[in-house]
Amino acid sequence: PPPPPHCNNMPSSLLWNPASRWLATKLNGITSHVPPPPPEDGSPKRKMLLVHAHPLASSYSSALAAAVEEGARAGGHELRRISLYDQNYGVKLTASERAAYFETTRPERLASDVRRALTDLSWCDSVVFVYPTWWFNVPAALKGFFDRTFQPGSSTAGAIGAWEFPPTGCDAAGEGASSTGLRPLLTNVKRVAAVSTYGAPQHIAFLAGDNGRNCIATAIRHGAFAPDCTCLWLGLYAIDSTSGQERAAFLARVRETFASGF
Repeated sequence: PPPPPHCNNMPSSLLWNPASRWLATKLNGITSHVPPPPPEDGSPKRKMLLVHAHPLASSYSSALAAAVEEGARAGGHELRRISLYDQNYGVKLTASERAAYFETTRPERLASDVRRALTDLSWCDSVVFVYPTWWFNVPAALKGFFDRTFQPGSSTAGAIGAWEFPPTGCDAAGEGASSTGLRPLLTNVKRVAAVSTYGAPQHIAFLAGDNGRNCIATAIRHGAFAPDCTCLWLGLYAIDSTSGQERAAFLARVRETFASGF
């Protein structure tokens, strides 16, 4: 059978065994440009959190978010959704929030929308971000979601949060800290994926740094999620010059990918 849709760039002769899965996971941890291994046969159904950022319900990005949801549900996976614009999620870190940022023993410091989002992040094992790449970055609404939601917590005090500092005197290699120097607290998240559209061709996005991809695949993944969390990237590049047939094919690819559990 053909390889899963996110592995089309992998050699078709690659045998997925424990050694090859380990290697692919390690390489994917270094760069999301190496696809993660596909789901194993008989893998349990996923608990996915979909986070969508686009102001227009009629947009192609909204159609992509719908394709993620449709695919996940068709595959028998559980899914919760945060639509940042539809739900009027606060995207500006306020002065009072910043002042109380490190007061992790005060649960009341978290606004109700942030607490709900952190509860969803603590529930899921997979997170999917759907957004348009603007100026080689995430939209301001999604960046604000990261700023407000991925706040520090405390494993010793049982305070909900996305990360914490390792004990004083420990370096990034010790005491459960990641390569970011932070100790992830959302280690229930084993997979992160992003579905994004780009105005630029792929090589231009790569040369420009693709800051949104770097933020999600490096900072968010390694700073907050499980140490072996994989990252799958699905991008439709040069979207303004794509045909209706190409856009429909990408929608179908997205549905199939998330039906499989990516």
